[in-house]
This record gives sequence, structure tokens and C-alpha cells, in this order.
Amino acid sequence: MTLPNEGEGAAHDEDLDGRGGRSGVDGGGDTSPRAPSRVSSGVVGGDGQRGAWSTNEEFAAYISDELHLHPLSSEYPKVFAAAPGVICKWRERFRSNMPLWRRLFKKQQVIKEIVEAVPVIDAVVKLVEGSELEHETFTILDLCCGKGYLSMLLSELLPAEKISKIVLVDKMWCMTNMTPSEKHISWTHIYGSKMKCEDQSIPNYYESWPIRLETAKVDLKAGRELRTLEQRFLQGRGPVILVAIHLCGTLSLKAVELFNRNSDIKFFCLKPCCLPGMVHAKRNEIFHLGEHSFDSKEVCMAGKWKRNKWIGPPRSVTKTYFERWADNLFWGMDDTDAQKSKRTIMVQTEGGYQNEFLYASRVKTSEN
Repeated sequence: MTLPNEGEGAAHDEDLDGRGGRSGVDGGGDTSPRAPSRVSSGVVGGDGQRGAWSTNEEFAAYISDELHLHPLSSEYPKVFAAAPGVICKWRERFRSNMPLWRRLFKKQQVIKEIVEAVPVIDAVVKLVEGSELEHETFTILDLCCGKGYLSMLLSELLPAEKISKIVLVDKMWCMTNMTPSEKHISWTHIYGSKMKCEDQSIPNYYESWPIRLETAKVDLKAGRELRTLEQRFLQGRGPVILVAIHLCGTLSLKAVELFNRNSDIKFFCLKPCCLPGMVHAKRNEIFHLGEHSFDSKEVCMAGKWKRNKWIGPPRSVTKTYFERWADNLFWGMDDTDAQKSKRTIMVQTEGGYQNEFLYASRVKTSEN
């Protein structure tokens, strides 16, 4: 389905260079308290508990209340108007499996994931709906996807006839020919009983997604795995949209390199996350992206979260380093055959500063 008009419808700790939590291990997360809502005040229960007994109308209303606390709701009204209906669809899909729904729907996490993905969702929807490509459908690659909230949203919001599939790429998935263990991200919400290793009494969720979702276990820092990803999806396989939000450390370099060397990537969205760790600076490394290069010392920063407390330089310092990091990533994006842009979009408004969004397009649309 396409986005309705306004008013219609209703982390774990790792090193600075690894796959960290959504708040960002460099202190850029947005952790200030929020205004009370219908959920936090007890009108409608949240986190899949009391909320499980509310009607879809009540549930959509409280999701809308929460989302519209954010200033970006006026800048992206269509996405903010569509999101509550999407979450209700998920709720209906998983209603018969309450433990799964409670695991997926953690109120603050879901709201944060939606808000930080809104600029990317908006850009991808406009690109797909305005694309002048004929007789071809896009494949979407969602790098370092975590549980896959961005892909799940895109599956519900994009026109299905223009997308062949969405591939959720993360090193923490299990190989699809193996049985997941506790160390893996659970894929039950993606596949359900389609996978023989899953409980066969639950629904086949794979068939219920409007646009097909598939998982791919890939460590972007492992050269062989990255080459396999390119062979499967990026070498004469048709047009690709590459989305990469919350990429920690040097993973952002990997995403830019993928775009630069693969002309089949017709649209690229990158939202960098935390900074590279000091290990690169200590090695005197120079980062190279195409014809652009820069000293790792310009962007590397020490620091980590410990027991919900930031141990490291003040945000005024890390903010400067982060902006420099985003600038260098942008300068390294090859625009020989693409149009690129960089925008500061205030998804984090209460102390966070990870608000840089990088875009590049090789697609001719009705708008350009």
C-alpha cells in the first residue's frame, strides 16, 4: 500500500567498532525523559501487556499520541499518519502468539526505531513511487538490520508490485539451513512455521508480509561474506535500494564502499551511528573511500556506556567528531554517475546528535 494523505488511517554493549545498540555507544543516544502519554499514564497498556486487551482503535490512538510528541511529525505527516496502522497490522499478525508480540513490541524501542527511520522511509517511498524504471522491480538490502523494524515497515508501506523482496542483512542471523541458537536474532516474526525448525503450530508469517522478507547472515567486515552478498544481489540481478541506518564504526565505510563499486545500487541511504574506535588511530590508519581519504585520528573517539552512564569525552566534543565523520563519509560517496545529498534531520532532539542522513541516487524519477 502507499502512504495515505495526512489524517487518513490511523542494545547490547560491544566495542566501538562492532554492532552496537541503537542508542550509540559513543554517547550520541537520546535518553532524556519524555512527556507522559496515554500509555505511560495507564490509559492504554503498553509493551504488549495491558495493551493486548485494548481495541485496535485504542492501540492506534496511543501509538499516534506517542509519535506525534516528536517535532518531525509535522515534517513527515504521511509517514507518521501511516505508522500506527502498520503497528496494528503487526499486532493482528502476532495476536495468537503473545510471547512473540511482547518480545517485538517494546514501546520505547519501537517508537525510537520508527522515528529514526522516518527520513529513510520517506525517501525510499518517494523514490519507488516516482521511479521511471520499466519492467523491473527493486530489491531492498537493509544492512545491519537488527530485528528488522525498518524492513517490516517498508514491507507494509511500499507498493508491492514495484519491489521483488527485502533482504534483512545482519551477522547475528542464523544460516537459513541451520537451527538458530540463543546467540542468534530470532527470526520467528519473519518466517514463522515456514522454517521446519520452528514450532509448526504457529502461523506461516513469511506468507503474510505484503512484500517478501528474507534474512541473510552476513558480516560486513568479512571480505568473503561481503563478496558473496554482492554475487547474490548486486551483480546483474536488477536494481537495488541499499538502506543502512545505525551503522556502528567502520561499518559505515563498508556501506559506502558497497555503493561505490556496485552500479546496480540505484539508491543509497546511510545514517551513521557511533564513531570508529581508537584502535584505528593507534594504528595510524588512513581511511580510503574512492578517491577520498582521511586520517582515522580525525574521527576516532574513545568512550563507552557502562551501567547506563557514559564514560568518555563530553558530547560537545563527540558531536564535533561525529559531524566530521559524516562529512568524510559523504565526500567518499562516488557521485560520478549519481546525485548525492547530505541532510541534518533532527530525529534525536533531547541531547542526541546522530542526525546526519546521507543519500545518493542513480535513478531517474519524475521529480528530477
